[in-house]
Amino acid sequence: MIKNIIYISFTLFLLCVTACQDVISVELDEGEKLVVVDAWLNNLSTEQRITLQYTQPYFDSISYEGVTGASVQLISSSGNTIEFTDQGQGVYSWTPLAGTSIGSVGEDFQLEINANAINYTANARLNPVCEVDSIQQEFMENMPIIDDGIYTQFFARDLEGIGDTYWIKTYRNGIYLNKPLELNIAYDAAIDAGAEVDNIIFIPPIREATNELSEENLPIPWEQGDIIKVEIHSLSNDAFTFLDVARRQILNGLSTIFAEPLVNTDGNITASDGSDVLGFFNVAAISSLEQVIE
Repeated sequence: MIKNIIYISFTLFLLCVTACQDVISVELDEGEKLVVVDAWLNNLSTEQRITLQYTQPYFDSISYEGVTGASVQLISSSGNTIEFTDQGQGVYSWTPLAGTSIGSVGEDFQLEINANAINYTANARLNPVCEVDSIQQEFMENMPIIDDGIYTQFFARDLEGIGDTYWIKTYRNGIYLNKPLELNIAYDAAIDAGAEVDNIIFIPPIREATNELSEENLPIPWEQGDIIKVEIHSLSNDAFTFLDVARRQILNGLSTIFAEPLVNTDGNITASDGSDVLGFFNVAAISSLEQVIE
């Protein structure tokens, strides 16, 4: 939290000293239209969706164009083949029967997509996930910057063994907190692989990132009666890297004069004709805990 406050203050300072700027209109050549595959599946007994879309020009604000009429299959190492149905506008879905799911931890999956006579493939393993042990609520007052109120954090212990990666999602009254700075991922209970920790409780910056952020990127207190839900999704190491790079790209604008050139985030989808493909395929195991704010 202190790091966030220091970072925000520094950002405000940079905005002040760079406020006087000339506006320059930039015309960009329209690039090649690429296919984007959004295939983040999980082992819950709920509808699973895969979205296929085309890229659009950088300054184009129209809706994305969906890839329709494609064949979408998921093949598991246990021999099951799942057909995803075209729902229109590039959305393909499959719903498991009650009490069943996409597969079991340890299974390998191959995604096969045929669109416009091109085959797109990707592979993923359903990795295990640690349990959400508890959610702590604490009333905080007379704190600098933040308002008085109830703030939360979750507790969970990383699985034993180096290299487990996770995506922690928080929901407030059923609404997923999806601002860029609310994207919460972990490598062995820490921020990245450089920490070299294993089988410990998630460190504070990760476990405290369960509070909604304001437009100023400050934590918003919970209200009595609110419902908080914390989910932990297992990731492949490549999926962790994809999300980490994507987050830095999305937040690039906050870096002002230190911003890096924008690039497409590399995914794990390959095309039979050798063309570039964007997006990612991951199959997650999910643990969760829900609690009423008291």
